[in-house]
Amino acid sequence: MEQERENRKSGRYVVDGISGNVLNIADLDILNISIDGIAIETPKRLELNREYTFKIQSQDDILHLKGRVVWAMLFSREAKNSEKIIPVYRVGIHLSETLSEKANLLLNFIEEHKINALDQRLVGMRFQITGSDDIKLEYPYGYKVKKLSLSGMLIRMDHTLDLNVTYPIELFLQDRHLHIEGKVVNCEKIDSEKDLSYDIGIEFVMMPDEDSDAIRDFLQTLK
Repeated sequence: MEQERENRKSGRYVVDGISGNVLNIADLDILNISIDGIAIETPKRLELNREYTFKIQSQDDILHLKGRVVWAMLFSREAKNSEKIIPVYRVGIHLSETLSEKANLLLNFIEEHKINALDQRLVGMRFQITGSDDIKLEYPYGYKVKKLSLSGMLIRMDHTLDLNVTYPIELFLQDRHLHIEGKVVNCEKIDSEKDLSYDIGIEFVMMPDEDSDAIRDFLQTLK
């Protein structure tokens, strides 16, 4: 209750120049995988040299791995269960965190799903695997912050979000990169002559204490 009263007292402030990403789940198909990389097909365009997060379900463990796009090609193929031709991207990802304790979890996942080895590399073997549904790409949708408080924010973005769904959210606040779990509480379509956008209300559900402190310190500078 004390936290709720503090949030109400903090008020909501109009801000400018603050942005972030809502991390939405994007579909992908796995072409092959190794301990240090993965090749995928996805309908989403991924930027060269940008880092993305992949969520891997391995037995009872959930593994989050960061990977950087090292190559990408656009081509067309038939959509699943349809004769419609759709554009898809083949993308090569270099996994950057597999020299840590996460390596064993990734090796377990490959062992569970491997079909056959494709070739031998200096750092290991590439495998074709089953289980594309067990790997998800957290695709970032950019937004701009219009209003900010300790308990939530109003953002504007080019994509709609589902009401009452909680998303992982990145917030770039000054020199800090904050990680927040936020629930969509309202979504209003904004029509303009230039483009279509949405004003979306986000309620903060969970964040590290240091990130909450960073927002509080920033809001203090606006009073």
